[in-house]
Amino acid sequence: MNKESYIRNLSSLIISFIGVPIFIFVLGDFPSRNILSETISLITILGFSMLISQFFFSGINKRLVKKIKMVHVLRIHKFIGYVFISILLLHPFFIVVPKFFDNAVTPVEAFFKLITTFDNLGIVLGLIAYAAMLILLVTAFFRFKLHIKYKTWRNLHGYLTLLFVVTATWHVITLGRHSNMSFSIYYVLTVASGIFYMIRLYLFKTSTR
Repeated sequence: MNKESYIRNLSSLIISFIGVPIFIFVLGDFPSRNILSETISLITILGFSMLISQFFFSGINKRLVKKIKMVHVLRIHKFIGYVFISILLLHPFFIVVPKFFDNAVTPVEAFFKLITTFDNLGIVLGLIAYAAMLILLVTAFFRFKLHIKYKTWRNLHGYLTLLFVVTATWHVITLGRHSNMSFSIYYVLTVASGIFYMIRLYLFKTSTR
């Protein structure tokens, strides 16, 4: 593996999917809240943006594979996936944690209202995205124990990824506290780019694996 290529591509990841969201977050004209709430929001935003980066740290990025080899790309892909899906799995709890410091409603009431509200499209999309994300994690972690053929698993992984990113992005843009125009454009552009490369791979069978 070319060390310079590795550093250059890792730097590109950091700038695109960590630096840009932080930049938009810091410069955005959002209502100020306490440090705990803002920290939770930033962690959630970075978790989602890093999962979007998975499109570009996988076998569909043939240019990257040529530079740092597939085995290293997969290591990065798995690391990002396991770490940031685990963070986003806590998203519902991140929403209710601040309620411990709010006398308006209890955390338990807030949580049950969150998971039982079906008349709000944004919340329904969030629940669908959450379920897809959970299945992605389980099927990836227990891939070999499930005894699923690689082609079947890859297709399942790809379709679940599409379901997750589409519903999650829609959910974020619809309900996200920090979803201003800049964030919305950022999410749409990065997700659309990732979906384009993924569809191209699946339609034309250009996988390098």
